[in-house]
Amino acid sequence: MATGPGTRQIASFLLDLHRRSHELGYRAMQRAALGELRALIPFDGALFGVGTVQGTQAEAHDVFLFDMPPDLMTSWAEVRDEDRLAFAATSAPGTTIAVSTSDAFYAGCDRALAHCARFDIAHLMCTAHVYAEAGLYWVMSLYRKPASPAFTEEERVTKELLSPHLFAASRHARINELRSFAQVAGGHGQITAIASPAGLVLEAEPGLVDVLRAEWPRWTGPFLPPPLEAALSGGVGRFVGERIVVRADLAEDTRLVQARRRVAADELTDRERQIAEAFAMGESHREIGDRLGIAPATVRRHLANLYEKLGVSSKAELDRMLRGAV
Repeated sequence: MATGPGTRQIASFLLDLHRRSHELGYRAMQRAALGELRALIPFDGALFGVGTVQGTQAEAHDVFLFDMPPDLMTSWAEVRDEDRLAFAATSAPGTTIAVSTSDAFYAGCDRALAHCARFDIAHLMCTAHVYAEAGLYWVMSLYRKPASPAFTEEERVTKELLSPHLFAASRHARINELRSFAQVAGGHGQITAIASPAGLVLEAEPGLVDVLRAEWPRWTGPFLPPPLEAALSGGVGRFVGERIVVRADLAEDTRLVQARRRVAADELTDRERQIAEAFAMGESHREIGDRLGIAPATVRRHLANLYEKLGVSSKAELDRMLRGAV
C-alpha cells in the first residue's frame, strides 16, 4: 500500500521551497517547486492559479500550467459551471479534496467529464485558499491519467499540509521579482500588494486588509480604496494619510504597492530627513553641512532635535527608524 512522504522529506521540501522563493524568479520558482512536489506526490500535470473574487464571480488572472497544454484553460472556461471540484475547494478553503472522474461526485456533469477526458485527466486533487476581505484566492490542482492510481488519503493530507507554503513561497517570489524590476526595497512593517493599473489587487501579503482598514475601516477588496487611487499621480507615488503611508511604483505591467502604519519618522521635515539619512549613512557633521550649505553646528542642533523627536539615542536606532519609513 502506498504511503505518504516522511517527516524528513517534507522538512527538506519546505527548506528548499523557502530558499528557492528567495533565489528564483516567479515562474522558475513555481516550476522548481512543482517538480520537487512531484517527488513527494506523483502526478502527471498541475495547475497553479491566483485570482480575484468580485461579487460572486471568481476570475483567474495568473495561471501556471505544469506539464499541461495551454488550451486547458480555454476548454475549462466552457465547462466551469460544471466544475464541482472548484466549487467544493473554494467553499472549504484550506481543505484538499481528492476525486476521480469515475466517482459519483461528477454524476450528471457530462461536459466537465468530456473536458477531463480530452486532457487525459482521471484523478484530481485540489486545494484553494481564500483571502475574502481582500477579494483574493489561490488554487492548486494536481492531475493523474487513467493509467495512474487515484490519489491516496496520505497524499491528500500531504498536499493539504504543503499547499499554504507553496502559495506563500510563490507570492514571495513574485513580489521579490517585481521589487527587483522596480528597484525598490521592502521595509520593516510594510505589507506589499500587486495591483493592476485599474487598481485591482492581484496579489497581497497577509495583513493588507488590517493596514488599509486603519485608514478606511470599511474597505474590502479586490480594488484599492478610491481615495488612495485619487491621491496617487497616475497610480504611482506616495500617499500619507492620518494613520498609514502607501507607496506605489510601476513594475512591468503592474504596480507594486507597499503600505504600512505611520511611524515617528514620517513627521520629519524634508531638511530633517536629509540630515538624518546622511548621518545614518556615516557622513560627518562637516560633510553634511558642506553639502547642504549650513554650518556643522546647525547640523548638530538638527540632529539633537531629531533624536528627541524620534525618541532614539544612537545612530543605529536612527537608521532602524528611518528604514521603517517608505
